[in-house]
Amino acid sequence: MESMLKIGVTNEVVHQMASGTGASWHALLHPTLGHGGSAFGGTPPVLPQYENLWQSLEQHAAWLGLKFIRAEIDWKCWLPQRGEPIWDSPEMRILDRILDWAQNHGSDVMLQCMWPDVDWLAFPEYRDDLALRQVSAPSNLPAFAQSWVLLLQKLIHQRGYTCIKWINIVNEPNYYWWLVPPDTRESRNFQAQANYLASALKAVRAALNQAEISVKLMGPDYTDLPIIEDLTTKPWWPYVDDVDFHSYNSCFDWEDPSTLVSQAAYPIGERLRATLIPYREQTQQAGRGLYLTEYGTQTYGFKADDPAPGSFKASLKDTELFIRALNLGIDGMNHWSFTNRGDLDGQWQFVDTWDRQWKLWLEDAHPHEASYYVLGQANRHLPHRAKLLNTALQGELIGGLQRVFAASARSPRDGSISVFMVNDSTEPLPTSLTWNFPERPPLYRLVASQDPATSSGTNYERLDLQEGHYSFVMPAQSLVILTDSPLSPESPGRF
Repeated sequence: MESMLKIGVTNEVVHQMASGTGASWHALLHPTLGHGGSAFGGTPPVLPQYENLWQSLEQHAAWLGLKFIRAEIDWKCWLPQRGEPIWDSPEMRILDRILDWAQNHGSDVMLQCMWPDVDWLAFPEYRDDLALRQVSAPSNLPAFAQSWVLLLQKLIHQRGYTCIKWINIVNEPNYYWWLVPPDTRESRNFQAQANYLASALKAVRAALNQAEISVKLMGPDYTDLPIIEDLTTKPWWPYVDDVDFHSYNSCFDWEDPSTLVSQAAYPIGERLRATLIPYREQTQQAGRGLYLTEYGTQTYGFKADDPAPGSFKASLKDTELFIRALNLGIDGMNHWSFTNRGDLDGQWQFVDTWDRQWKLWLEDAHPHEASYYVLGQANRHLPHRAKLLNTALQGELIGGLQRVFAASARSPRDGSISVFMVNDSTEPLPTSLTWNFPERPPLYRLVASQDPATSSGTNYERLDLQEGHYSFVMPAQSLVILTDSPLSPESPGRF
């Protein structure tokens, strides 16, 4: 007789997210000589010939329900020369359109400076090398801080973008995008980097306070879910309002990291226990939020036009991280990325906007199938500022390892409930869900799997209560979503 997986959901709220889930949306058009990942060129210019592409892109953003957007810029976009802002550059027009979309949909935005990459802010030691200039920390911190004030006064006070909730002053400063002389990419003093980051954050905070600009500072933006014994001992801790990290090299708990493409791979469970669990306790005690502002999968490959980051396997693993982070009290998650060329360092994107073969913009954006219909479905169904409900599992161990993970969320807007489940095993699992609520409505099941025979696309199967529970089968290696409020195939995601 097959064992039965049992899942119980109660009305007890164990955590309410301070924001939601979404994706990085880049306002960067052109690559530099330095490495910039795949941040460049995924979003088209705001020009009449790309209007159809833009409209389809915005429709996909709505369908995916992007509630937390990491909007990426650098100083070349608007301040290539000190004191000479350019407010209508091609990149700033992209940023305005992104912010318009977020403002109209009630989404939260973290405005991210990836790197300044301008001569006037770079350290003199790095200015003659364009690649090093890109990764230089700002040499003049008061000028850097006042630049943030100038930018935010324009965007918030003049243009009215109240959707901007946070700023993040640099991308991954524990990597080589925050060089302080005499550091090089190959040799860095990490303590000096952390100290200088603290000084920069302190300067920006003081400037924002003086200008009465009420946005929060997010940081430290470290990759790749580093294990830090005590966040409160770090020099940047006093100057961040909310804490964020990135995650790229996790793998399923059942995988052997030494056999994978990434030499930095780690089992997802081990790293979450060493990071998000203590980080949640430390941030909660300080009244701060905890965020994953970039997550994706480099574990199986990510060079050039490698399809691995957007593959079904990577997307299922990202969805498992999504579910497990929800249960550990995350306040917001941001997938890398919404748009992406896909031919620079792998195919990370939720939607395709670029013809990788002919190197030109597509006429319309269209789904990047696996990521869109696996992780994208989870993102679509999770409400903004979701209330996470007590969800218990019994019988989920296979070979001594947990292979099923589940989280449940209630919408603070309309009270609808959705249950998210990942089965990362190769076995289909008969499942019984106990619904511990006075109401016993029909639930609707959506399945994302690699097998066309079990994957339901955007169609739901109705489940009725029978003998006190709902019964169904979780297909092998699948995402299953149960909801009491199904979404129509063409409707926006749950906001």
